[in-house]
Amino acid sequence: METIRIIIQGRIYEVPIIYKFTIDAVVSNMTDLSGLKPSKYTPAFIAELEAGLLVVSEIVNPAVLTAELKLVTFNLYVNVIGLRQTMNLLEAYVSEASGLTVAAKDFGMKEVRDKVSSMDVEGLDGTLSTVLTNINNNMTALEAVDYTAAMKTALVNTKKAIFDGNALQNKKMEERADLVKNNIDKINGYLKVVKGIWTDGKSLYRMTDRVKLKFFTNADIIRRIRNDELHTLIAGTVTNSKGEPVGKVRVMARPSTEGKRGKTAKTNAQGYYELKGLQPKNYIITLTMPSDKMYVLNADAKTNETVVVDFKEPE
Repeated sequence: METIRIIIQGRIYEVPIIYKFTIDAVVSNMTDLSGLKPSKYTPAFIAELEAGLLVVSEIVNPAVLTAELKLVTFNLYVNVIGLRQTMNLLEAYVSEASGLTVAAKDFGMKEVRDKVSSMDVEGLDGTLSTVLTNINNNMTALEAVDYTAAMKTALVNTKKAIFDGNALQNKKMEERADLVKNNIDKINGYLKVVKGIWTDGKSLYRMTDRVKLKFFTNADIIRRIRNDELHTLIAGTVTNSKGEPVGKVRVMARPSTEGKRGKTAKTNAQGYYELKGLQPKNYIITLTMPSDKMYVLNADAKTNETVVVDFKEPE
């Protein structure tokens, strides 16, 4: 993959945040800055900066494309976790069938469950193909214990939905990446303005105010952003259908707009969990109960906030 290079220190998702922090620094120190360069630091200049922030934000986090990707990823995860129960039911038929061409333990159900647990969507394609091959090779034996062609068709359709959903997810992710790549010169153009502001701020405060100097120093801004992530949480309580807390629930959050590994936590005896150190993004949250039932939730992490996402298991 082609490396996207920006002209400042930071990650591409941090660019709008860096830009916003810089605007805030200009507004807070407008008197000093306009005293240094009165023709540059004007209300019109601030308006231009704010307009630039909108442009940069829409390139890095395009609203429509991001919303589409969130929905695609959520639906994909719903289809994936549904396989857990499908494999449980299939196992009931396989364990009773006679004259199978492979041992029940080699039919492939466990491998599918393992891929579901880790949300290895790409790996599911191969494991599901193995299961379907074994079903086809043993259909007569399975039908003898009440497995039906409709059940097999439903599994085929689920496999296709997952394959298509994964392909669409990858396509949307590529579109987001291409949007940045195709507009990197525009982004760097705005960042050149930001760097100019930092230069002015350093000229003013290097010798006079070490605190204000940090607002105009790239490394200090990055430290502030990443420190904020330490205080950006999704947390909540998991209860059963009776409202009683459920401990040892595996809670996994992955960014819905990227193919990145996420954060994992487990609920304590009071059913409470915390997912710490998050970026301000949308996350798909999967809950794996002690019973092995799985559920999918959706939440937006917000900078320096604890977003509460409680879950009560349906009856």
